[in-house]
Amino acid sequence: MSRVLLVARTELLRRVRSRAAIVTAFLAPLALGVVFGVLIGGANNLRFRLGVVDADRSELSRSFVDGLLQANGHRPPGAKSDNPVRFREVATVGAARHQVDDAKIDAALVIPAGFGAATQASRPTTLLVLRRPEQPVSGQVAQAVGGGLASGVERVDLSVQTVSSLQGRAPSPEVIAAARSLDAPLATSELAMGARQVSPLAFYGAAMAMVFLFFTVSFAARSLLAERHDGTLGRILATPTPAGAVVAGKVLGVCALAVAGFVTVWIATSVLFGAAWGDPLPVVVLILATVAALGGVSTFVCSLARTEQQADSYASAVTFVLALLGGNFIGPGNAPDLLRRVALFTPNGWALRAFTDVSADAAGLGRIVVPVLVLLAFAVGFGAIGLWRVRRGIEQ
Repeated sequence: MSRVLLVARTELLRRVRSRAAIVTAFLAPLALGVVFGVLIGGANNLRFRLGVVDADRSELSRSFVDGLLQANGHRPPGAKSDNPVRFREVATVGAARHQVDDAKIDAALVIPAGFGAATQASRPTTLLVLRRPEQPVSGQVAQAVGGGLASGVERVDLSVQTVSSLQGRAPSPEVIAAARSLDAPLATSELAMGARQVSPLAFYGAAMAMVFLFFTVSFAARSLLAERHDGTLGRILATPTPAGAVVAGKVLGVCALAVAGFVTVWIATSVLFGAAWGDPLPVVVLILATVAALGGVSTFVCSLARTEQQADSYASAVTFVLALLGGNFIGPGNAPDLLRRVALFTPNGWALRAFTDVSADAAGLGRIVVPVLVLLAFAVGFGAIGLWRVRRGIEQ
């Protein structure tokens, strides 16, 4: 055991002195995790400025416009609103087109002339949405707002028709006004299953740490291949140090470096950027299990190579294939169903799912037992075969 620790210490010191290893284990995953997290985090907090044009000037259209403007709420000057959609009244359709083209507003909802009369007579009418071709999302938001107005009109129209059929005559203006003032009988509200929203910085911090973790843990097998090529390994084995101790020590050393890099990303994103990874104990357990699983897969892949250059090529190819299939480059909850199922065949896919559950505060140690067991199965299965192949290769 002392020889294993000695080899591990030597390998770890050797990697710490290497700039490439420091970049791979610490700097690159932290930098990319922050960049991806900030970009995706900004995309998850989009705000829309929508214009409203009242080309009808009827009492009904005016009530709609006033209702949308009141949705902005009252706030002190310079204060930010929690409402992601802000409405602004625009005088004419032409002015709305210019403001959309000049990016002063993201999209515009136009209430056409004759809207009130058509609604009173139960004739079909159409609301118009103006948007730029490169901003489909803002147009969809404006269309959703228009759909809500249309639903309200349909509800009032149905109420008026029901009263008319029961009374056998057209309803009075008072009845129509009362129908408009009624609240919708059905409303929806959002209820998050976790205690908080998944932190993009935490997700991408873990995702990028896993991507570079493949390269970090492959240092052991690549080091053995390089030392066998230049004759250093033969001199080491000429000492009383057995081949098994050399392999185990190198794997232990690079795994310690990988764990340190992963923990650095966790602490840095949490302290410097406020990323919410979740309860520390499940996070630590997942980091250790993830390092073991990816270490086993990487060791197996590198064991298939005969030279250090082949090991680099194999590790790079497998890294990016598993990263794509496991969803490392896709934000939390954005992967299609097929990719989510495929991700369950990858160790990083299981790890990302577990990190996401912990980040949302919906999982403690009890909930991550299955992902941890699956990760350990990857570690034992691929790692045992990979270590056996590496040891057999250096003994030959």
